Amino acid sequence: MSGDTPPPPLKIEPNSPYYIGNHDKPGDRITNTRLTLHNFDEWKSDVRTALKARRKFGFLDGTYTEPKPPCTVEDWETLHSMLVSWLMNLIEPEVKLLLSNYDDAKRLWDDLHDRLSVVDGSRIQQLKGALRDCKQTDTMSVAVYYGTLNQLWDELDTYEPIITCKCTIDVGKQHIERRESDRLHQFLLGLLSVHYETLRSVILSQTPLSTVSRAFQLISQEERVKGINTSREIVSQPGLSTFAVNNSTPRSLLGPRPSTQLSRSERQKLVCSHCKKKGHDRSMCFDLMDEIPDWWYEFKGLKNPNH
Repeated sequence: MSGDTPPPPLKIEPNSPYYIGNHDKPGDRITNTRLTLHNFDEWKSDVRTALKARRKFGFLDGTYTEPKPPCTVEDWETLHSMLVSWLMNLIEPEVKLLLSNYDDAKRLWDDLHDRLSVVDGSRIQQLKGALRDCKQTDTMSVAVYYGTLNQLWDELDTYEPIITCKCTIDVGKQHIERRESDRLHQFLLGLLSVHYETLRSVILSQTPLSTVSRAFQLISQEERVKGINTSREIVSQPGLSTFAVNNSTPRSLLGPRPSTQLSRSERQKLVCSHCKKKGHDRSMCFDLMDEIPDWWYEFKGLKNPNH
């Protein structure tokens, strides 16, 4: 009917990427990482994560190229102005000197990539070289070693995404399984053989192969149970002496648990005549022991693997 009132315009729902809420403001700093002339890849990764959490990264990677109802042209321009402001809030002045004025967030993103990103081929080569050389040292815990590998893997994933194919065979799943297998071998081969050779062989003999995250869990448990301390220092809680541990030196069981009668300040004055470290004397030095005493496992709440 000609006299009917037209329906109200549709609203942009909060779960839409086009939505701008009351919490979205031009002055927002969506990540703590600021772009310099030398950290584009790190900055890009942090920005991508922050914008994906807000359903907005699609405007930078080309997923959304034009407004779609109920988003209007005005909404589209407002959204891009917001995104430009967020990006510019994260850029150091030295980088801003390279830029002009932008009203399109994708154009700003692409310009930054073209000017500051390391060429993908060169970066991939650097990352694979770093992964090849990444080994656990005798002063590196399993957690630190695994974390270092993960950072390199994560960045490599941005340059070498999972292969997908619209066919009867799930190529993406096969690619993921192959990548997981490669990373499991990479993680295990980089471990210190002196501590983990036996467990490494057990993990590699499993069918199907363990995941790299499960392998990390098993190796970390082995590190705790055996009392492996790659910093070579076991710092006690109040009431116990401090012991120096050298994992490459045989240990022997020495007598009962040491006395705890000394005050903390008195213990700190002790110097071991064997290893020259402070906090304990020769009778408490793990360098001279064939194995860790029972009381140490009790103190740590661990089961003695030798029993």
